Amino acid sequence: MVDDAQAKSAESRLESYFANYDRAQIALGKALRAKLRARLPGLSEIVYWYERQRSLVIAYSPTENGYEALCSLALYPSAVKLFFAHGPLLSKADPHKLLQGSGKLVRYVELAGVADFERAEIETLMAAALKLSKLRLDSSAKGSLIIKAEEQKQRARRARATTRPAPAKRKAKPRR
Repeated sequence: MVDDAQAKSAESRLESYFANYDRAQIALGKALRAKLRARLPGLSEIVYWYERQRSLVIAYSPTENGYEALCSLALYPSAVKLFFAHGPLLSKADPHKLLQGSGKLVRYVELAGVADFERAEIETLMAAALKLSKLRLDSSAKGSLIIKAEEQKQRARRARATTRPAPAKRKAKPRR
């Protein structure tokens, strides 16, 4: 169970990631986050910060694993995108061909404003994604905010350490 201090700490860390964007991006990102929290009650928000790309990803998942997310909100310096898991399977629910990308697992819709999120076509995609995931949302449940940014950095450091060549062994000097 997450206590109030941990929740406040997570919120302040998320605020620090939002601070990397201009005012318009921050306002849009926060408004879309609020809409997604209202639309997907009880799901955890898993936060990833990718410093090199300056991208912030908030995945909405029934577990503490971002890879099990129903959808993800991603902020980039020049765009805001809503990613859908099972993207290729959602093509039947997308007669207007809003979904972009060619990934095997996900597709996305670029959002220029909150009004884009409120379109009926996006709600249709959201409903189809929920149906595919077989999730039942509980409007009384409260999801948690989980920051995975540090864990992500540690995993990258470990990966770099394992790919480095081992230092060359010195040959022992012959004794005289």
